[in-house]
Amino acid sequence: MHVGRRYKINDFLAWTRWETSWIIAWSLLATVFLQVTGWSFLTVPGPILTIVGSALAISLAFKNQQCYARFNDGLILSGQVSTTSLVLANKLTAMIGNRDAGPQPELKEIFYRHFAWLTALRFYLREKRSWENTFDRGNVSYLARLPSPESQSVLEDELQTYLSDAELQKFKGHRGDKEALLLHWQYEAIKDIHSRGLISELILTVLASALDELLRLQGGLKRVKNYPYSRNYYSIAVIVVKIFVAIVPFGLFPYARELGDSAGVAAWAAWLNVPLSAIVGWIFVSMEKVGENSSNPFEGNANDVPISSITRRIEIEMRVMLGEQTELKPIEAKHDILF
Repeated sequence: MHVGRRYKINDFLAWTRWETSWIIAWSLLATVFLQVTGWSFLTVPGPILTIVGSALAISLAFKNQQCYARFNDGLILSGQVSTTSLVLANKLTAMIGNRDAGPQPELKEIFYRHFAWLTALRFYLREKRSWENTFDRGNVSYLARLPSPESQSVLEDELQTYLSDAELQKFKGHRGDKEALLLHWQYEAIKDIHSRGLISELILTVLASALDELLRLQGGLKRVKNYPYSRNYYSIAVIVVKIFVAIVPFGLFPYARELGDSAGVAAWAAWLNVPLSAIVGWIFVSMEKVGENSSNPFEGNANDVPISSITRRIEIEMRVMLGEQTELKPIEAKHDILF
C-alpha cells in the first residue's frame, strides 16, 4: 500500500513505460503513413472517436469502481482480523491468565498457534495466481527494489518459531485447508482447558465465538484471493482500450493539421498528432491499468492491502498482552510502500 501523499509522475511513467512506448510508436507510424500517402479518407470522423471514447470511459468507470470495491473489501476484512484477534487475546488473558504473573503455558500455546495462523494466512494470501499482475513488466521492474516480506522467507522456517516439531510435521502433511487446521487446534486447546475445569461452559462458548469469527474472516479473505474480478468485464475493457488507442491517431490527425492551417504550416503541424495521440492513449491505458492493479489486494504489489504489516502489529500487541518481552518491530514503509 502506498502510504505517501501521492505517486510521482516519474513513478507512473516508469510503471507504464512499455505501454507508453507502444502508444508512441503506433502514433508515429500512423502519422507517417497518413502524411506520406495523403489518404485522408482513412481518418476517423470525430463523432466516431467521441462515441468510442465515451463508451470506454463508462466501461473503465464501472470496472475501476468494482476493482476498488475488491480492494476495500480486503482492507476491511484484514482490519476485522486485527480487531477480532485482539478481542480473543483480551478474553483469554481476562478469563484464563494473569498478565502480572507472566506468560502461562496454556495461554502461550494458544497465542503462539494464533501467531502461526497469522503467518500461514499471510503467506497463503501472497501466493501467485494466474490472473494476478505481479508478472506484468511494469510491476516486475518497479517491485524489484521493493520485495514483499513473504518473498524473502519460507513459511516452514517462520512456523518453527511458533509450533513444535510434531505440530509442524502435521501442518506440512495436512492435505486439506492448512490455515483452518491451525484454527481447529485452537478450538481443541480451549476445549482441553474447559475439560480440566479451568473455564466454565459459558467462557468456552465466548472464546469459541471469537474463533468462529476468525474462521469467517479467513473465508472472506480467501474468497477475495481465490476468485478474480470478472474476466468478461476485464476483457472487454482491455479490448475497447486497444481499439480506442488504435484509432486515436487517425481521429486526431485532421485536427492536428488544422492547427497550422492559419499559419500555412499544416504539414508541420500534422506531426503534433504524435504527442497528442500519445497523451490521450496514455490516459486511458493508465486508467485501465490502475483499476486492474487494484483488483487483487493481496498479490504483493505496491497498491495492496498491507497484510504483512497488519499481522506483525497483531503479534506485537498480543505478545505484550501475554507478558513477553519482544524485539519485534513494526514493518516500516520503504519508498512510501507498506507491505
